[in-house]
Amino acid sequence: MLDLSTKSILKMTIPIMMGTFIQNIVLITDSILVNKLGTVDFDAANNAGLLYVCFFMIMRGMGNGTQIQIAKEYGQNKLVDIKHTLTNSFVLQIIFGIIIFSFLFFFKDTLLNLIVKSDEIRIRMSGFLEYRSFGIFFAGMQVSLISFFIGVGRTKIIVASTLILAISNIFLDLGLIFGMFGLPEMGLEGAALASTIAEALTFIFLLSQLLFNSSFKDFNFQPLKEKLVTYKTSLLLKLSSPIMLSGFIALSTWFVFFSLIEQMGEEALEASHVVRNLFFLTFIPIFGFGSSIRTYVAYYQSKNDFGSIKIAQKKLLFLAVLIYLIIFHGAILYPEFMVRLITDNELIIEPASQILTIVFWSMLLYSVVNIFYNTVSALGKTVLALYIEIIAVTIYLTITYLIIVEWKWDIVSIWYVEFIYFSTLGILSIAYLYYYNTQRIKHE
Repeated sequence: MLDLSTKSILKMTIPIMMGTFIQNIVLITDSILVNKLGTVDFDAANNAGLLYVCFFMIMRGMGNGTQIQIAKEYGQNKLVDIKHTLTNSFVLQIIFGIIIFSFLFFFKDTLLNLIVKSDEIRIRMSGFLEYRSFGIFFAGMQVSLISFFIGVGRTKIIVASTLILAISNIFLDLGLIFGMFGLPEMGLEGAALASTIAEALTFIFLLSQLLFNSSFKDFNFQPLKEKLVTYKTSLLLKLSSPIMLSGFIALSTWFVFFSLIEQMGEEALEASHVVRNLFFLTFIPIFGFGSSIRTYVAYYQSKNDFGSIKIAQKKLLFLAVLIYLIIFHGAILYPEFMVRLITDNELIIEPASQILTIVFWSMLLYSVVNIFYNTVSALGKTVLALYIEIIAVTIYLTITYLIIVEWKWDIVSIWYVEFIYFSTLGILSIAYLYYYNTQRIKHE
């Protein structure tokens, strides 16, 4: 039974946020370490990492669909169905992993030749992806396991798993980038290999918890003995595919944004990537409360308790904004200090600080919009959520192209375009939820 008290909401959400926080510390540490290799390596690692994340969003979309379905089944106390949902999710993640790996490993050079202007950056990106692409298998199955733990409201394990990810990744970064601890010095490729190995270790830990932790014995999950349930596969694909496509489109749009900035020069790209690494901190409350609202909405919808959904929305909205301000206040009060955590390049300190201040307000808007957008998906309206995403992205990309390519705005002013994307996403989500509630009340 999910409790709507603030204490219970935080009990579920804080472990998710702590996990995201630790992941972001790892990302910042990665950036600091790779930045020591030089601007070209820094830009290449960030661009290649962003491309990897674009495809990872397909796996994350399957995970989000898995979470919604498991939360519904948990609300109906269907433990056997939860086991079948997770099994089918694993198999689908492996299939998608094979497809994505094949594309990233075998066709990366063809893709990079089309989208990357700098020869140096393109070569470094190719080397990075050659090692990083193997991580997609572990990342996908890890996402499904995390979706299970969130779907049944047991999120403490996520903190432990993320600590394993962080510690192993930082240790391997130091070893494989710079040749410490008796490991080979591999430079940028070492950073990619470190992340891949860390993801594998984290997946092994999460799976062992599900199989051997007595807290989950009621689910009786036995991966080698479980059978595929055809209708579950269809159900998951129907529910998850719009989320998968939506996430891929959103991150691909971001990749296009940075690819256009790359054509403005290395300094503009470095300033933007420094800010990108810092505003990943905003994802701590955004991802945490986004995951929680999906569980609460799906759980109470399965019980036909829409009053509780409204209570959950209000509480999660307030907490999301409050914790966002606590975590990211530095972007408005001391942005230069935050920028200097990532880089000591004096040429980009000022523009990056100005961009960070703009990002503070745009991501504050997103912390609100995120609650409503995830509510739409959690109600099972994932196709509609996809349409909302497509409309927002189309408007965003059109204006981005105009201000960068045609109107040639400076690197700081370009970042105001984020407000357009988040505003569109929010207006359309709120408008649909108003319509949904009006129609539901009318038919009661």
